[in-house]
Amino acid sequence: MGACPSCGLEHRVDIDEVVVARGARERLGAFLDAKRWRRLLLVEDANTADALGDELAADLSAAGHVVEVQRFADRHGLLADEHAVGAVRDAHASARPDGVLAVGAGVVNDVTRYATFLDGVSYVSVPTAPSMDGYASSVAAMQFDGVKVTLPAHAPCGIFADPVVLAAAPPEMIVWGFGDLIGKATARFDWVLGHGASGEPFCEMVEARVLVPLTRCVEDVGNLLAGDEDAIVALTTGLVESGVAMAMMGNSRPASGCEHHASHFWDLLAFRGLREHAPHGLQVGYATRFAASLQAAALGGLAEPMVLTPGAGGGDDERGWFGEQYLTLGPVRDEKQVWFATYGESWPPAEAALESLADRLSAVASSFPAVQGALDTAGIPSGAGFLGVDAAMLRATFRYANRLRSRFTVLDLLESQERLEALLDAVLPQG
Repeated sequence: MGACPSCGLEHRVDIDEVVVARGARERLGAFLDAKRWRRLLLVEDANTADALGDELAADLSAAGHVVEVQRFADRHGLLADEHAVGAVRDAHASARPDGVLAVGAGVVNDVTRYATFLDGVSYVSVPTAPSMDGYASSVAAMQFDGVKVTLPAHAPCGIFADPVVLAAAPPEMIVWGFGDLIGKATARFDWVLGHGASGEPFCEMVEARVLVPLTRCVEDVGNLLAGDEDAIVALTTGLVESGVAMAMMGNSRPASGCEHHASHFWDLLAFRGLREHAPHGLQVGYATRFAASLQAAALGGLAEPMVLTPGAGGGDDERGWFGEQYLTLGPVRDEKQVWFATYGESWPPAEAALESLADRLSAVASSFPAVQGALDTAGIPSGAGFLGVDAAMLRATFRYANRLRSRFTVLDLLESQERLEALLDAVLPQG
């Protein structure tokens, strides 16, 4: 593929065809014929079977395909965990298909992506809702032993999304997709910051693939919530582009920052029974509000040195929130200590580099008022109590969510500068 003219890296995207348009089902049939896939395993849940899966299986059978179905009976609460992965792998071993179709949204795609990766078989994604950004991803967001982990996997070889099906999804799922996409605003800030702090790979061309649909989504949120087909196509395209961006960089950095770490923290608390599970995209949208406020406030002390390593100690309050899962996070703490030993003492950068970084971060933060306004329009509130996250839990989230990933974010910067506590007091709702 050759070196990227923007960053010099070689970007690899193993997706042969992406269709987000009417006629996607017909294009899917032609795609399967071209690949000579006659035996198929279709993975769905009870909801996506009703939305598309049953009809698609019938159409494919009528066209001469042998179709086996792995249907999860769950209508609510299906998790991308070891049990779901095992069920898909067992179905694959029994059906011995030429390829697999993931008919659904977040969990169905993550489970299928990881299971087919382990078994070395290709799969196609057939989205049923514009609810998350993982359709084109080459990693899988799994929940093992209550902890959200991002594991190596592979991208689908094709994505076929019909806007008629997408528009018929429950309206709340469109809000979930909006929340997942708008989180790229704060993920972008963390990516620029990480590049400035350690020189980690960054690509402006990949950044633009996420930024363009993100901007469209923020500007067009009213039409999106009204069910406008063009706006839904734009949202779905943006969600797919986020996954492509992740595949191009080989990790989730272009689309995931501290707002996603907050969502993972809430997932862990739900696993521990401290709150109810909530949709990923809705959590990300809610977390984006507070992440943006913290990032904007961080600019005021950007030049202050890093004087400590986040999470090295682990006090009683921290351990209390994580419970038994605290012990499983030892490797993350070790990786973070290595990062700070390598890069912490060289912060802040030299004057010219710091000025350039500050300018770039300020440009990213200039979009935050529009982001906050779009969240208002979408009905994602700014106070505590939403999604079962009270004020104490909200503070713990942004105090400790950086324990879940070794990736450097604004939370690590502020903690290492001993500014995090004060800024949490300033930007989070109290009581």
